[in-house]
Amino acid sequence: MDYEKADTVDRVREILTGKISAFTGNSGAGKSTLLTAVDSTLNIPTGEISRKLGRGRHTTRHAELYKLAEGGYIADTPGFSTFETNRYDIIRKDELAGCFREMDEYIGQCRFSDCAHICEKGCAVVEAVEQGKISRSRHESYKTMYEEAKQIKEWELK
Repeated sequence: MDYEKADTVDRVREILTGKISAFTGNSGAGKSTLLTAVDSTLNIPTGEISRKLGRGRHTTRHAELYKLAEGGYIADTPGFSTFETNRYDIIRKDELAGCFREMDEYIGQCRFSDCAHICEKGCAVVEAVEQGKISRSRHESYKTMYEEAKQIKEWELK
């Protein structure tokens, strides 16, 4: 495991310790693999990486609550293929960046105050992605969610 990944695993372990948490996300994203790295005593089954898709295969079939060695509990959940944001609490497009903690230090540093953090010139978030300070996959997730949030009409929020 390289230094950056070890540092990330340590940070996730720190966040989970002493809490009750759940891992959710797309199928094959690596939730179970990350949990096993956080606490090797969990021994959660994981699948191999698909050569065709470049990601894991759906392995977790049901939600299961695990006790963490350093304290706390974590629920490993089956993945999903889509996430319909309009079925849950609605997040407006201009509030979405606040849901991505890795963007926090860059918000407000953009050239334009109404920056969407997608591809704008002078965007501090886009620059951080290009410099490897923000994960490209997280930024892609943000952009996908932003496009979904853009489709929400103001009258739907009432």
